[in-house]
Amino acid sequence: MSYSYTYDPDAWHPAVAGLVAGAIAAIVAALVSLPLRSPDEVIANSLTVVGVSLALGVVAGLLWRRIRVSDRAIAIFGWTMAGGFVVAMAAVTIADQLVLGNLISYAAPLAAIIFITLGFLIPLLAGVTAPLWIAAIPVVIAVAMGIGLFGRGNVASGELTLDDLESTSSTTPRESDSTAPSSPTTLVQGSIQIPDDLATSYTISQGIATYSVDERLQGLQAVAVGTTEGIAGVIEPGGTSTFTIDLQSFTSDQSRRDGKVRDWFAEFPEGSFSTMDFSLPATAQVGEVVTFDLTGDLTVNAITEPATWVIEARIEQDGSLSVTGETDIVLSTFDVPVVTGGFVEMEDGATIEVVFSATPVG
Repeated sequence: MSYSYTYDPDAWHPAVAGLVAGAIAAIVAALVSLPLRSPDEVIANSLTVVGVSLALGVVAGLLWRRIRVSDRAIAIFGWTMAGGFVVAMAAVTIADQLVLGNLISYAAPLAAIIFITLGFLIPLLAGVTAPLWIAAIPVVIAVAMGIGLFGRGNVASGELTLDDLESTSSTTPRESDSTAPSSPTTLVQGSIQIPDDLATSYTISQGIATYSVDERLQGLQAVAVGTTEGIAGVIEPGGTSTFTIDLQSFTSDQSRRDGKVRDWFAEFPEGSFSTMDFSLPATAQVGEVVTFDLTGDLTVNAITEPATWVIEARIEQDGSLSVTGETDIVLSTFDVPVVTGGFVEMEDGATIEVVFSATPVG
């Protein structure tokens, strides 16, 4: 493909064209990054995406300045952008293996967007003769988006619903527990009498627990979310109900955070909640959600404090009991060290959520 270059003193400098192209690529990539799972929000986030895109834009613009007089400048530039993508992915692959797991799935689509956008737009924008203040507009928008979208990516949500149980295994998450009963096969429908039509005891067969903690990274707000399926226990309507959470099995988007969590609960690896107040209304409709507050004792790090959960419960057609619960705690109350100062700071509070399915015993 032939290309004829004509110098225009009023046209944007190629570095400016590259910066604008990088800003446009950054805006698109920052939006695309939202549904992707960042392997480490400190390193791989919307600000990183914007910064890398702007920097690559300037470098690509300067490259275009050097080769634009060539007859095959477009082809050379296109192949150079393709080669840049290959080199970038090689670096990402190495980092994925040595530093950040799952980096490839996050970075690959963003790198493709950036290099394709730069390869297409820079030769076009290098011929623009508009005032320089116009070039500043997409750059300002890109930087604002990088800051505004920081910490808003899909790093995992701490919000749980009863329907989240459909994605978990049908067996208890603790492989060592082989005593969980199988789901009953008798279907129940319509209105049932409580407690007469309830089992006296239910064993948790599957579940999820999450924590959500607000963090500040150099003044920018983010939410740290950890998830585990290590939940077990017994629900006895009208009696003593207890469930435990394996605090050592929480995982988040950052392995460094997970290591700290394991250290915090190394001596007491399980948290538990116990109550004698779990009860349902006198009558309930199968498949209908009922909501109530549940007060009991929460124990973490061998420290027991009263806690109130907001509960949603539902009796399923197979006779099982589905439950979600949410409560807020003060971390320092349970001897959890609150990180202050430095690059990352955390709030002295967390939201704990659980969702589980419990099957009748016997």
